[in-house]
Amino acid sequence: MSPGHYVPDHDFAPAPAGARVRIVTLLSLLAVVGATAVVPTLALRQHRSSPWPPIAAAGVTSIVLVTVWLTARIRRYRLTAAELQVHLPLRIVRFPLEGLREVLPDRDALRGARKIVGNDGLGAISGRYRSKRLGRFHAYATDLDHAVVLHWPDRCLVVSPDQTAWFVETVRRSSGLNLPR
Repeated sequence: MSPGHYVPDHDFAPAPAGARVRIVTLLSLLAVVGATAVVPTLALRQHRSSPWPPIAAAGVTSIVLVTVWLTARIRRYRLTAAELQVHLPLRIVRFPLEGLREVLPDRDALRGARKIVGNDGLGAISGRYRSKRLGRFHAYATDLDHAVVLHWPDRCLVVSPDQTAWFVETVRRSSGLNLPR
């Protein structure tokens, strides 16, 4: 970034939940309902000596799914002159803008990508992924139709702000990518 170049902080809402997030969240909700209602009912009907193990398993499954959903949601993206912040319910993930080489909208960012570790759509798409096109990358997205890919020499990030074009332009200005050399 050039000396004296100042871009004020900007907050960006994540894009509304896309089809992938809505479907995975709905299926998980159905699993929670099934686990908390159907499993105990079946366990009691089978007259087991103790219906509590399946009931406990259903309760634990429900708690885990609800916890993942509550903690995975992306609250906002915050862009400062020095970094991009991804605000989650329990933490803020920071990505310094220094060395940023490219920022581009890319609806196909996760096409063909394989999850290494993370959440594939329960409330958000977040975690570490790998694809032939992008290599290893992190994702913090809610709707892949709004996906934006940020490339550094040593890492890659996929996010999905609601106002994609404004986000891309603001990141370019903040990182000095649009400045004359």
